[in-house]
Amino acid sequence: MYARQPRRSWPSPVAAAALSAVVPGLGQIAAGHRRRGWWFVAATALFVVPAVVLLLMVFYVTGLDLAIDIARPFFRNPDLLLVLLAANGVSLAFRAMTVVDAYLLAAEPGPQHPTRTALSVTGLVLVVAATALPHVWVGERNLLVHDLLTHDFVTDPGQAATTTLAPTTTVPSTTLPGGSTTSTTAPPTTTTTAPTTTTTEPAPFADGGRVNVLLLGSDAGIGRTGVRTDTMIIVSVDPATGWTAMVSIPRNLIKLPIPVDHPAYALWPDGAWGDPGNLAWAVYAYGLAHPELFTGANTGGDATKVILGNLVGLEIDYFALVDLQGFTNVIDALGGVDITVTQRVAAPGYVHPGEPPRNIEFLPGTYHMDGHEALAFARIRTGSNDYTRMGRQRCVLEALAREADPVSLLRDLPDLVPAIEASVTTDIPIALIPDFLDLLAKVDTTSIVSIRIMPNAPEFAGTPTSYIAYRISGYGVPNVDLIRERVALATTLPPEDAAVQLNVAGLGSVCGVVPAE
Repeated sequence: MYARQPRRSWPSPVAAAALSAVVPGLGQIAAGHRRRGWWFVAATALFVVPAVVLLLMVFYVTGLDLAIDIARPFFRNPDLLLVLLAANGVSLAFRAMTVVDAYLLAAEPGPQHPTRTALSVTGLVLVVAATALPHVWVGERNLLVHDLLTHDFVTDPGQAATTTLAPTTTVPSTTLPGGSTTSTTAPPTTTTTAPTTTTTEPAPFADGGRVNVLLLGSDAGIGRTGVRTDTMIIVSVDPATGWTAMVSIPRNLIKLPIPVDHPAYALWPDGAWGDPGNLAWAVYAYGLAHPELFTGANTGGDATKVILGNLVGLEIDYFALVDLQGFTNVIDALGGVDITVTQRVAAPGYVHPGEPPRNIEFLPGTYHMDGHEALAFARIRTGSNDYTRMGRQRCVLEALAREADPVSLLRDLPDLVPAIEASVTTDIPIALIPDFLDLLAKVDTTSIVSIRIMPNAPEFAGTPTSYIAYRISGYGVPNVDLIRERVALATTLPPEDAAVQLNVAGLGSVCGVVPAE
């Protein structure tokens, strides 16, 4: 098969193999087998040239729009990634074959000294290994993305099991705050199971209205049990314009209005959820514990969408819950985040779970924070309160949005995927992720209008107006009509006009973000 060629000094077998490792066929051409070499070069160009053109289009012409369009079918059908994995294997086999072929074609005829033969074979093995390395790198990330896109992000293992109820079955008496009991008629429910894959393609933002996503941050902390959503932020985006509003809800509100037609309405006095023993941060846990009252694969998420959405007068489309302790790994996987501190933040003896106490201090300035530092910045209440902390949490979210560029995401997938799977629960369909990336690209993070539901809000300084109507045992009862009125302004006007009407600072100025020139 391999005809003996006249002895030559160039190329050596290892050099010919290395040439074909760079471009399949070059080693064959150098070894004198031009016809075979050019066939290999042509076969390589058939696949490489389109890929190079696509990369050039993405990086220098169309930007991420084309990349998102290319990725869209894989989000809708993740098993297509297995086809890519097979193609990667075929490509590796082809390249390895051309490397070995070039080596054999360039090998000198006749027996060789054993030492020289051993060194030559070792060189060939190293060249084949170097050839395989990028394919292994791509294959690993291919499998990681497939695992990510097929992961069940909806189900919460802490959700109580449900039992099948006949229509209009009366739910057993439930103890109400204060010790009273009541019963209510609940709609039929079914046993909770993991969501099944559907082939129906969701129509992204089909109704033409705003997209409203509830972001929840769960911080169990030291000595705490269960899910406590210490961070609750509603992000509302107009898909047509990119106009964005954020509404921060404090964790210590009570008396949150429940829709009058909801099964949970009759279980609470005045149809308002929460009392001094049930603060707003417990809505998610309440939903998990009462799957007979709420719907979907995650009844905790449904409860927060229903009750918090009703508070602000918005229909919440999706929720995303992040375990803030686990989210430190996500930030670390991204290589940290750049956060501008506008006011001194400090906490002597701050404790991060699993670590000894340490003194934390951030003076005004810009910091590149790792996961633990960013979490401390978002959590610290020493010298401040829940409401100023809410502002810092919004700044961390904004910083993450700026840091998560596609190159770093691809590079850090081995650390990023496990961290995301361990710390994120959401009902956003995987198939819609490309549409959300399109949506995110429209958002100007420097002109987001932001409302914080808090007592003594700066925008009401010198007036009797307040987001808090009155207090019970020190806990605020929301001024629902005012909240809904102002949220309606924030979600119907351009952000700059809304900021003026509402007398609030834009998120850019709050977080020290300088608009791009």
